[in-house]
Amino acid sequence: MKSLSSLLITSAVIAVSATASAALVAGDIALVSFQASGTPSDSFSFATLVNVDAGTVLYFTDNGFTTGSGFRGVLSTDNDGNEGVIKYTVGASGLAAGQIVSSLSTNTANGTWTLSGLIFTSGSGSFAPLNFSASGEQLTVLTSTNSQPLLSGYTALYNFDNTGAYEASTSSSTGQLVTGLVAGTSAVLLGSPLNANFANFNFGAFSGSADRDTWLARMGNSANWTTSVATTNTSDGSFNIPAPGAAALLGLAGLIARRRR
Repeated sequence: MKSLSSLLITSAVIAVSATASAALVAGDIALVSFQASGTPSDSFSFATLVNVDAGTVLYFTDNGFTTGSGFRGVLSTDNDGNEGVIKYTVGASGLAAGQIVSSLSTNTANGTWTLSGLIFTSGSGSFAPLNFSASGEQLTVLTSTNSQPLLSGYTALYNFDNTGAYEASTSSSTGQLVTGLVAGTSAVLLGSPLNANFANFNFGAFSGSADRDTWLARMGNSANWTTSVATTNTSDGSFNIPAPGAAALLGLAGLIARRRR
């Protein structure tokens, strides 16, 4: 017969596995840096707040969004809209919670970027590196069940906006939050950039481990971001986030095991 501590450890492993295989929802991925006018190219980075399964496909677009109308310029015959879209396919080992992936990353073990080729076999629109404006931009990460990913069937995960306000998308520097996103929780709104090419979340201001919601609250607070006119491109990295539920279960199992001695 298994001991209670063994059962708790098994339950912890199952809990972690279930979390890893769940469909992504708003706040499971965050955008944590943005580089316009970069060298060799514009770039950004995203962070994982949960374990992400191998083969998961993430889409990133700088098309603005208007409630009721969708992404600006996206039609059944125009798959990239008025701006751009790229995708990232998570590698065979998946991504653990607490990883930071740059759009310039060449670490194929983590995943691969698709920066060219038709988005869909009919209509116009191809994947291409995103071209950011230093005078104001929106960036949204999403998943989609549609082979025309920005048309329908999408789930928005996070939005970055550095224009100081949300508004209907009528130009390349305007946009609202995609349905399902919440400012400060699954989106960050920075003030007008005023020639600030670079914006990044300041991980260095925080030490130690914190859970998903704590990190999201930090990331969604514009006071925790730094901006610069520099052209230092984004890079890969990591931060400390515990597996949901596992730490408490394993801690309890350890306590029981000590008391049984």
